[in-house]
Amino acid sequence: MRILLLIICSLFLNVAVSAQGDNAKLYSVDFKQAKINDVVKDLETKSSYRFYFDLKQLDSLSFTVTVTQQTITNLLTKVFEGTNVNFAINNNRIFLTKGKVINVALAQAYYENTSKQKPVEVKKVDQNLINERIQYATTANKLYELGPKTNELKAGTAIISGYVREPTTEAPIIGASISISNPRIEAISNQDGFYTLNIPLGQHTLTIKAAGKDEAKRQIMVYGDGKLNIDVKEKVLTLKEVQILSNKLSNVKNLEMGVNRLDLKTIKKIPSLFGEPDVLRVVLTLPGVQTVGEASTGFNVRGGSTDQNLILLNDATIYNPSHFFGFFSAFNPDIVKDIQLYKNTIPEKFGGRLSSVLEVNNRDGNKKKLSGTAGIGLITSRFSLEGPIDSGKTSFIL
Repeated sequence: MRILLLIICSLFLNVAVSAQGDNAKLYSVDFKQAKINDVVKDLETKSSYRFYFDLKQLDSLSFTVTVTQQTITNLLTKVFEGTNVNFAINNNRIFLTKGKVINVALAQAYYENTSKQKPVEVKKVDQNLINERIQYATTANKLYELGPKTNELKAGTAIISGYVREPTTEAPIIGASISISNPRIEAISNQDGFYTLNIPLGQHTLTIKAAGKDEAKRQIMVYGDGKLNIDVKEKVLTLKEVQILSNKLSNVKNLEMGVNRLDLKTIKKIPSLFGEPDVLRVVLTLPGVQTVGEASTGFNVRGGSTDQNLILLNDATIYNPSHFFGFFSAFNPDIVKDIQLYKNTIPEKFGGRLSSVLEVNNRDGNKKKLSGTAGIGLITSRFSLEGPIDSGKTSFIL
């Protein structure tokens, strides 16, 4: 019986000595964008510890850190800085969780009936790392101090690093610009939102810019190397108000559908052949009006033929509205007042026409004085004369 008890005590003593030896052992790691599986595999190879974690919670994280000659507790504290990952150590087992801390120690009442019991080691932070705690910069006017504070600031540079994230979802912001102005030093966050800046010691203003985010500024006082995580809010674009009015009549421009009206001023603005204004060429620019060819006479409205159109000049029917095989119209643009083209809803006073009615109205003559106009072109010429017959009452125009 004594031999059996001696064997059992020897086994427990070996386990305790092994655990204490692994806890005091120093480790060195160098990770660059390493995933959680790579970190765990490397540590399990170098030690007797075994890791237990949920891969779905930690598979999106990557780790870039270099640790030299540190215990397992200090090493894990360094590796998981800036993340929401916690760890707990129980003998040679290490439990990793995200957001929640696992307490592997039993309740205090459990040890009331025992005289001696080995305490269980839980996560703790080395006192040498207090100055390297991560700060979360959320306010523009607050001064954030990085590194161990000293009374006298010496010349030199320091490395600050951290993550740029959204405050609500904690999602990393990729491609964010983190810079100082004097001297001009800039860094761009990577796919995990991580950045690193090597800047002179002293007070600086960090400027953070990212696509779709508000520009942020953070005041920092750099005494030495430090960690600074930055939250950047989403940029909200305000739109102008949209007014919906109930007055439908304000959108009505014309009570007649399919009617186009053009005055002399509009006719002369449209480019013409050989510099000569042409009423029929202006009509061809209206929607639904076209011609078979350049040398054809007349025009076609909505697929109709030329003989389905009625052309009127001061209520007189015009059967041939063009000259010279259709190149020039028979209307003198100097005496035309306006034209109206009816493509549907043709008034009954014009009779029955299948396609359209083109109504050309000449203007009245000058009732005050005698005047005239003349024009000489490359192919055609024109002349008009107007004046009063009875001053102020009757006039003529030729």
